[in-house]
Amino acid sequence: MKWEVRTMRSGTSLFNWPVFKKTVLRFWPVWGAYSAIWLVALPLQGLMMLQLEAQARPGLTDGYMRRFAQSVPEMAHMAMVLALVFGVLAAMAVCSHLYNARSANFFGSLPVRREGLFATHYLAGLAFLVVPNAAIFLLTLLIEAIGGTVLLPGLGFWLAVACGECFFFYSLAVFCGMFTGHILALPAFYGIFNVLTWALCVLASAVFHRFYYGFNGFGPWMQTLIEWLTPVMKLGSGVGGWYADGLFQTRGLDSVAAYAAAALLLAGASFLLYRARRLESAGDVVSVRCMRPVFQYGVAFCAGLTFGMATTSFLGGQEPTLMASILVWGVVGYFAARMLLDKSFRVLRYWKGAAAVAGVFTALFLVVGFDLTGFETRVPDPDQVDYVELEGANLCSLADGGDYLRAEEGGPEFVKYAVLLHQAAVDQRGTHPGGTASETNLCLTYHMKDGSTLSRWYYPVYVAPGEADREGTAAWAIRQIYDLLTQYECYMVGETTVKVEHCLMALPGASLESITHVYSHEQGLFQCERYLNAHHGWKQVPQADTAGSAKMVADSGDLTKAAICSARAAELYGLEILARGINHNTQNTTRFVVVSPRLELRPGADKVSTLFVLPHEAGSLHEVLTVFAVHGLNMVKLESRPMPGRSWEYMFFLEFTGAPGDPAVGDALHELAQTTGEFRVLGWFPSNLYRV
Repeated sequence: MKWEVRTMRSGTSLFNWPVFKKTVLRFWPVWGAYSAIWLVALPLQGLMMLQLEAQARPGLTDGYMRRFAQSVPEMAHMAMVLALVFGVLAAMAVCSHLYNARSANFFGSLPVRREGLFATHYLAGLAFLVVPNAAIFLLTLLIEAIGGTVLLPGLGFWLAVACGECFFFYSLAVFCGMFTGHILALPAFYGIFNVLTWALCVLASAVFHRFYYGFNGFGPWMQTLIEWLTPVMKLGSGVGGWYADGLFQTRGLDSVAAYAAAALLLAGASFLLYRARRLESAGDVVSVRCMRPVFQYGVAFCAGLTFGMATTSFLGGQEPTLMASILVWGVVGYFAARMLLDKSFRVLRYWKGAAAVAGVFTALFLVVGFDLTGFETRVPDPDQVDYVELEGANLCSLADGGDYLRAEEGGPEFVKYAVLLHQAAVDQRGTHPGGTASETNLCLTYHMKDGSTLSRWYYPVYVAPGEADREGTAAWAIRQIYDLLTQYECYMVGETTVKVEHCLMALPGASLESITHVYSHEQGLFQCERYLNAHHGWKQVPQADTAGSAKMVADSGDLTKAAICSARAAELYGLEILARGINHNTQNTTRFVVVSPRLELRPGADKVSTLFVLPHEAGSLHEVLTVFAVHGLNMVKLESRPMPGRSWEYMFFLEFTGAPGDPAVGDALHELAQTTGEFRVLGWFPSNLYRV
């Protein structure tokens, strides 16, 4: 007797109908729930509008069906959320047979080629989402036709967005599923892949802000790349459709098409991974052997940054604490990843990999700690700068410290002094010079002649008004820039007022009972005098500025010390707010001014800002003030400063209220131009355009 073993050949090469049918029927709750949500959101809502329109009396219809049809494309945001959630649920369903050894062996023994198994399961999961979308589209179209209001562009836009986003998120989830042999690891990898680039950018920015003095975030090209590599961000905010004046307008369809094209690449990559994975990898956290080192060191890197920053924020401390925390958590993350891969706690024998992680972090610390890249000390050559954007608080007026300046200039002198101010900030490096120096922030963005940009942000920069005549100091450079703003025609086009709310803050773990010393600027202490006097045991200690007080308390590590400053300072220095709004004057505000190189007359303009010079003569200022009294105009601000190189002559900055069409305003401006030696209108803008 002869025995012959024959294998059953597959009837299909790339698709198997019985497997497809069984998969669809087995996981009906996934596509059933997805269909039910859209059924309620679109067809049932349309039926309600249809009923309301039918019940309305003839001639009194409120256009219910038209409003419903116009609202369909606005469902694009909901489509993204559902695609994000049900994409991973569908992938978990169709990939579930890979995560159990018995199921994997069973499907592996079927007389179907691996290509056919992958294509069948992949298409079944995609059908969970695309077929309901098509059915909802047809039902909604039918209801709109019955109601006599068919807006096909809006409905077609919804279908295109819903199918495109489902295709992408489902393909991404399947791609993640091919990396793992554990069903719970799939949604974890999926969530990480969706926000990985954004999270790494946030962590890297936080670390660079700590180490690199002047770091101002990543450039525009990096921000664009991060946005594209974070699909939730790009699709969530960049896709929409709406009707305006009877015309249908869209935004972001090209983004949906780009992600749909990416889904094709993800599907192809998933197929290659499926062919390479082994059946015995079921149950493994990472099933693709070549990706295990990437997983180990990736977890170590992310754990070091994430938990290192969290530990430093909790414990307080400066760069050494941060470096030690990142180093420790990086090693811990490496061993944790090894435990997940080996399914064992006996991982200390892999100490060489942990040492490599520690070595890489140490090398990075040396690079940034000693500024081997020259990032902190780089100041551009003025001859290579096309123009510069400069902004910051306390730059416009050294005396009142409340104005905010933003200027954009390409003049050689302006660029020269901006570079000198930049150099002064670099040399200072946030060190308080002592005395009565005030604190400010400074942001510089250079647009170079070769097309590149260089951006730096410095905080704190200390400015001592008494040093305004000493060349090379920050105060001197700011004074030169301010003089140039009066020389070149820059104009004020808006203003805003920010409410000042003083908060009492201390280190985490401190309480009102543990406080013995309170630090702040003398004005901050004065404005909170009533609250402080109610706590007789607290000693009030004046400081140069409020934010510097918060930094001093954070660096001290002393639970008996507290600072009075803004809630923003508490966020910056990791302090805990013990009491809010402790200033007795709740109307205390800070004024910010918007500066433009062009004179603009914006709607609602009701405030005029002027600049003029008066000679050293008796009654010259009184003559100016008389103009406002005669014409009944309300003067709201008057400041003066000496004219450089002209003894006993002063430059005045005066603001008053008045509408552009008011004859009294025109007459007053005409008289001021005749009365004063030099006269110029700095701006005519809406008073307090925004209030924060």
